[in-house]
Amino acid sequence: MLNADELEELRALHARAYGRDGGLTDAEAARLRELDVRRRAVDDAPAKAAQREESTAPDAPSRSWQDPKVFVAPLGVPAEPHEPESSASAPASATSFLSLVRSHWRPVALAAAVLVVGGIGLGGALFGKPAEPALELTPEQQKWHEAIVAGGDYDSGSVRAAAVEGDVVVWTATKDERKRTCLIFSDGDQARPNCQLTDAVMSEGIWGSIVVEANSEIRREVQAQVLFTASGQPAVAVSSYEHDSGSTGMTYANANETRIAEKLVGEGFDPPSIWVIGYDDAVPIWTATMSESREQCLIYDGATDPIELSCSDTESLQADTPLLGLSRIDASGATTRYEMQAGNGPSFLVITREGGEVGAAGD
Repeated sequence: MLNADELEELRALHARAYGRDGGLTDAEAARLRELDVRRRAVDDAPAKAAQREESTAPDAPSRSWQDPKVFVAPLGVPAEPHEPESSASAPASATSFLSLVRSHWRPVALAAAVLVVGGIGLGGALFGKPAEPALELTPEQQKWHEAIVAGGDYDSGSVRAAAVEGDVVVWTATKDERKRTCLIFSDGDQARPNCQLTDAVMSEGIWGSIVVEANSEIRREVQAQVLFTASGQPAVAVSSYEHDSGSTGMTYANANETRIAEKLVGEGFDPPSIWVIGYDDAVPIWTATMSESREQCLIYDGATDPIELSCSDTESLQADTPLLGLSRIDASGATTRYEMQAGNGPSFLVITREGGEVGAAGD
């Protein structure tokens, strides 16, 4: 996780890289890549330090985090959570896998968020014990399972309960004859899937979230990520947090960007997904995901009505060239093309200009 100085450095490098007549030296480009990668990695700082930062941050949105739960089980056989183990050192395989979870956990806030997994008991598969029985579901949750299966969207017998967080059940499933692997969130009122190519999921994992208990003041979001061990066993890390309704829970470069981000929340974008990917001169270029459709969008400025944007669904972005593009034509007739490399790895923005009637030919 980046500190305030590194965040400012990252934004400055983005501005220099993507602004008009911008450019970076090789060293600056390497530093930009390093900061982009670290921005997506979970900070391993102690939880107390993170809490101290949050309590002292000025004007920080109100949020409440719960420690994630981690479940490990053979593919298709979910495990049930254990009580925390003693403070004795975990086996090397467990330590290695927890490091994998930490390194791939998707950050949902730039201020004081850590994934605490040490000391949480893992399923028997990780420690070489017999497989644990399936999660025990309430009669109501079993009806949710029946409704998901009855929809006919997933391969027969593949829908499994992987974890329970409060009143949300996280399911895994496959579809299209196992070509795609899905993470499904259900709370009885809604069932929200996120499906990706199985080959990509096995190598990179899969992430998803659902907003529940939303009201005029507080939003509660449940997030989960599935990663796979070398032997193909899935581990599900689940967490939840609360923040002010209308707030993204993120830290932005200035008050104007904060206002735009809150506007995007009101337009239906998922708060943790809203991020400035680069700048065109002083204009921010955003990437964000629609809460309902789960389409990923590239947004120019974000302050205008209507918003200038281009969106694509997850399956389209899993093609051989996963680019999200947006074109604009200014008053002179010049065209500017914005393209973002999409995916689970570092994202970057490419700006291409074509000459118009006046003044754009040299860009």
